Amino acid sequence: MASRLQKIRLGDLLIQNGIITAEQLDMTLIQQRGSGRKLGQELIAQHLVTEESLLTFLASQLHLERIDLSQQALDPQLVLRLPESLARRYRAIPVQDRGNHYVVGMADPTDLPALDAISRAMGKPVEMALISESQLLHILPQLYGAVSKSAELREALGDTVTTSAPPPILESSAEDAPIVRLLNAVFTDAARLQASDIHFEPEESGLRVRLRVDGVLREHLRVDGRLMPLVASKLKVMANLDIAERRLPQDGRMHLELEGKAYDVRMATMPVQDGESVVLRLLDQQTALLHFNELGMPRNIEISLQNIMHRPHGLFLVTGPTGSGKSTTLYAALNEINTIERKIFTVEDPVEYRLQGISQVQVHPRIGLDFARVLRTILRQDPDVIMVGEIRDHETAEIAARAALTGHLVLATLHTNDAVGAFPRLQELEVESFLIGSAVLGVMAQRLVRRICPSCKTEDHDVSPAERAAFAAQLGVSPDFVTFFCGKGCNTCNFTGYRGRQPVFELIRMDQLLRAAILSNNRTALLEAASTQKQFSLLREEAMRLVWEGITTLAEMARVTSEAEED
Repeated sequence: MASRLQKIRLGDLLIQNGIITAEQLDMTLIQQRGSGRKLGQELIAQHLVTEESLLTFLASQLHLERIDLSQQALDPQLVLRLPESLARRYRAIPVQDRGNHYVVGMADPTDLPALDAISRAMGKPVEMALISESQLLHILPQLYGAVSKSAELREALGDTVTTSAPPPILESSAEDAPIVRLLNAVFTDAARLQASDIHFEPEESGLRVRLRVDGVLREHLRVDGRLMPLVASKLKVMANLDIAERRLPQDGRMHLELEGKAYDVRMATMPVQDGESVVLRLLDQQTALLHFNELGMPRNIEISLQNIMHRPHGLFLVTGPTGSGKSTTLYAALNEINTIERKIFTVEDPVEYRLQGISQVQVHPRIGLDFARVLRTILRQDPDVIMVGEIRDHETAEIAARAALTGHLVLATLHTNDAVGAFPRLQELEVESFLIGSAVLGVMAQRLVRRICPSCKTEDHDVSPAERAAFAAQLGVSPDFVTFFCGKGCNTCNFTGYRGRQPVFELIRMDQLLRAAILSNNRTALLEAASTQKQFSLLREEAMRLVWEGITTLAEMARVTSEAEED
């Protein structure tokens, strides 16, 4: 193959096959002298060919394998056999280990010196395959991110990490730099993957780092377990916690700038059998600036919410499990009504996002500053709008409901499976039924379902005929008209098949039928009353719509909405 490549010039090949003319080649060569780009890059820049058409042509002409990096699973350990500096210099990446040789994807098949250098660096013969340079540059930070940094960390620490040595105070120790490099790599990868949480978990076999991406935990890397005390101590310093306290849980926060975004990071430590577990929640401050029209809700629900938010008084509740996006929705609501004419207070545990022009209060139950006490005090501060982070007890629920009847707009969250479940929940908290009917403006339940990755979206042929028939029957259509989709898995989505999340909403507004159903304390009556409202549809029905539209999968719909069907 090498001898064949040596005899071929890219420009000659393209002219021989009528892809470009000799005049176009001459003009491109003149432009190339000024730009310093390779010929293929210059041809693409001049729009004489596209990258995809050029690669397809070269693969055919040179009898090389064409590899789509967005669809190719890559082994991180194999990737690290080629140093990052060489991967970037030669636009190459190891793809497969075939025993006696490696398959290496390269963007430039005519760069034979690069092929020889890669073979020497990896210690085996190398077979070339064609890859897209743009795809390679997109995934290189991911491939040479935390995995390479953890290996670098182990090498940098060397013998300084021993089982008997106590963990140093990292502000001035020599080990601080590699620890910081590891943490920076993890933080950067978490921001790039849009992770909501980072878990540092000490185990007998080592330190495991997991990221929660799109609501699901995935393992990110493993390092020597003896590093956990160093990592925990450094994180405690960053969060202004007591590094000497390892027997009791601690909570703190820090501020980070990652990938050009500002994050507030909540940190929680917990003593476990093999050390201290540390969980960081990443709060993207841009999320606090969202408005209703950026949340992805149906237009009819958006209009209903805007009407509720501009009512002078009343109680609006958002329900759902932890991590379902309730706080994001309430912050979007505050953005809708945050004007100079309104005095707005929030009562939170903890304060997640900082909002300009709004007075935010952090509760501290240990010193007696709980939700109820803060609410009573806020009512003497002449507020127009109050947001309650969570209604947990009778006193908070009672104060919130009565505040809603005395000229205040109150927004709050409640832990229930669906919207109609909010009313019996308030009754369990001993709020009178007549007070619920008079104070509540509306209740919205929500979930977050994962979206199918657009880069690897394909038709799902694994859905059984019984599942297809049941789904079609619920929609009232023929099974022949139902097409299911899924993600095959690619580098864009880290081979999960999902990328990003889509909210699912269920909104009930208060009316006479609903008030009567609340007094009857009957769930069936509540559902019947809600079903008469134009904007109301069940969470499962909304999730089914997303499956029908090819936004999410049947499995994801079942995973997220199953709990909402429970009584």
